Amino acid sequence: MKKLRFLVLATVALTAATIPVACSDSGGLPALLGASDSTGTLLVRLTDAPFLTDSLASVDIFVVRVDGRVDAADDAAADKDADNGSADGWQTLATPNASFNLLSLQNGASTTLGNATLAAGTYNGFRFIIDPTQSSVTLKNGTVLTGTSSPNVTFPSASKSGIKINLSSPVRIVGGTTTTLLIDFNVNNSFVQRGNSIAKNGLLFKPVINATVTDAATVNATIRLANATNSALDLLQGTTVLTGGSNLAFGTSSACSSVNAATPALTIRQTGTTTALPGFAPTLAANNTYTIIAYPSGTAVQFATLLNTFTPTAGQSGLRVFNATGGATGLDVFVTTVGGPLGTATFANALNGVASTFISVPAGSSQIRVTTTGLTTVLLDLGAQTLTADKNATLVIAPPAAGSTTIRAFLVPAC
Repeated sequence: MKKLRFLVLATVALTAATIPVACSDSGGLPALLGASDSTGTLLVRLTDAPFLTDSLASVDIFVVRVDGRVDAADDAAADKDADNGSADGWQTLATPNASFNLLSLQNGASTTLGNATLAAGTYNGFRFIIDPTQSSVTLKNGTVLTGTSSPNVTFPSASKSGIKINLSSPVRIVGGTTTTLLIDFNVNNSFVQRGNSIAKNGLLFKPVINATVTDAATVNATIRLANATNSALDLLQGTTVLTGGSNLAFGTSSACSSVNAATPALTIRQTGTTTALPGFAPTLAANNTYTIIAYPSGTAVQFATLLNTFTPTAGQSGLRVFNATGGATGLDVFVTTVGGPLGTATFANALNGVASTFISVPAGSSQIRVTTTGLTTVLLDLGAQTLTADKNATLVIAPPAAGSTTIRAFLVPAC
């Protein structure tokens, strides 16, 4: 969710206290003297100089949109195509189309402008789109300053104006998490008094907008559960089944979920039961993604928590193998063109309960076949499988279904 808060910053000026002084003969600092005909008195007083906002009853800014994009934006880029929320890589995040009195949003007050669903990634450019023709400043004497009044506020002349938002750090969107963008509109620094009096000479609008980011990814980890057992499973956090984590049949996986890495409070249970399966206590690190595999071990269920940190070669796909068959013999996995010869094993001697390292393989349609280590007799042919460029996946090889002797396998996309 994108949240908006406006803050007004304070300044202090110096002017008071009573100290008699006189000049020293040496030209240094004046000496303190008692009053006499040859001396005068300097009265030094301390006060709090008035803020610009002390003269204002309201500052009403009409907010049309808030836009964001992957690339950073300077002032010119933020103002370009302000009427078009999708030009130059911009995406519209919020469309309040409403006027906000900035002075009502001081001292920790905030208001929500809207929210948007964004693809996971890092966003470096944000802009505030305002309508100057519907914006105004009202003085405490009731005078309303607009772009056309006299005196006036010198707003940008266009019907819509894009203002760059200065970020404290890039905005990182992580799947399953909510990131908050808190925008601070600095009123005192955004309006400049013209001449000696606002009432006579008006104001100049020179906006200063900053933003801070509250990123759940800094404390959270992202997880996905894949089920290689014959029983349907539920993935819970506390007593709540996570979204997309209920009744997971063999060969399926949950949606990606963001959980606190230090205290994830995760449990797994067989669907239709209320008892958590023993042995599941994953160790997670913040800002990482994991694939969790539940697989059979005798009559029990074991769990493997696999870190997804890998960057495939550009344009290729990252792939690894997890052998969950329970067999004592290793397996070779061949990833080839569809209908191509086996050649050299892509993954050699994958052992039970062990995950291979990731490797880069061609993206697109590939044929995946499994053999016993060192042999060419195909135990399992998955046929054509689609591997996504620049994404990672885990091939889970599972034991045969009840009444069968053929091993099974399925792909699990990384979050």
